[in-house]
This record gives sequence, structure tokens and C-alpha cells, in this order.
Amino acid sequence: MQHKDYFDSIKNKTLQELSLKELAFIHLNGRDCSEIKGELLHSILPVVIREIRHAKFQIYSQNFLPLAAAFTVLDQLGFCYSRNDMATFSSNNASAIKKSLYYFCGFGDNDQDTKALYALRNSFLHTSSLLSKGEWTNQPNYRFVFDRKCETMIKHPQINWDGDFNNLQTNMTTYINPDSVVEMVEDTIHKALELLFEDKLVVTCADGEAEFYYRFLKRSAK
Repeated sequence: MQHKDYFDSIKNKTLQELSLKELAFIHLNGRDCSEIKGELLHSILPVVIREIRHAKFQIYSQNFLPLAAAFTVLDQLGFCYSRNDMATFSSNNASAIKKSLYYFCGFGDNDQDTKALYALRNSFLHTSSLLSKGEWTNQPNYRFVFDRKCETMIKHPQINWDGDFNNLQTNMTTYINPDSVVEMVEDTIHKALELLFEDKLVVTCADGEAEFYYRFLKRSAK
């Protein structure tokens, strides 16, 4: 099914009649609203993407806000989507962000880049310090610095930081190009939609269609 097929399929159905894949189409198709029988359904994703695109061009909001919002997109996609054309992510209980990076961004299963981006996200969530100290001895530690001129999304340090602040040196810095991360995340939505059209996208929610609706959509009258 393609765009027109999904639009034709949903426009004569009530909310209760929509399948998970039809709800996924409404979530991913990029429109502010999609018409179903008697009402409109709205996806949160276009709102998030608009705010990312606005914030990233504003001098006083371009550092943290676009990247923080980008991680919410990864969280949404990894929460309910996977793929049937590649191996299942190794840990079912892994973060939705790690699953998104694997299924939609070409990252390896919990590879070095995945661990770095997940640690960056946690540093945003807790202190916005761009520092991430592993909770356990086997977890990596990071001092992040943004570098928009960096040719790669992530430049790993010459020497890994051991988590001791007395030992922290410049050559233990992990450089991040935030613009590259945001651009990658914007592309993940299109990738997921294309996989839906190719029947390669797996849509799951523990409590089915009702949970999907309440998490990611809202309704309004025509």
C-alpha cells in the first residue's frame, strides 16, 4: 500500500476500526491531520519536527532543544516499530532509542556509536552538562563537546575516560556534530514510512490500537 491506498482505506473508518498499520501511517505520514470517518486524527510527530526545524536556526535555542527533541522522535519510533527484514535487536528490554538507531539509522546492535548517543541523551535528561558517568564499572564514561564542523557525526576519543574527574584530559573528549544527528533523525521518519509501504515495518503496542492512539495521536472534529 502507498499514500493514496492508506488515505482511501482510513477515510471511511472510525477510530475503533483502524488497524495498527493504519494508525502507524497517520503517525508517520507527515501531515498535521488525517481524515477518518467523522473526525480528524493528528500526529505528534509533525509538531516535534516543526519545533526542531524552528529551534535549530535560532541562536538561543540551537544547541540543546533540537537535539533533545530529536531524541524524543527516536524514542517514539523505537517504542512501537521494528523491522521484519533484519535480525531482532538483541535485548527486548533495551531503550527505544537504541532500537531506533539499529532499525532506522544503520547503527549496529548496541555498538560504540549507539552507546555514545544514548549517553549524550542521558546527559541532556539529567544535567545538560554534556558529561555522562557510567553507573556501573562496565559502562563507558563520556565528556562530550559539540563540533558542527566535524566531518563525522561522532568522533570518539583517543583514550577512553575512566570516569575519574582528576584524570579527565582533552584527548578523552567525544566530539558530536549535533546538526548531523538532527538531520539523521529527521530522515528516520521517512525511512519508517517507506518501510511501512514496503510491508517491512512491524508495528507493536502492548495494549494494541488503544495504547497507540493515546500515546501518539489526538482527535478533533472536522
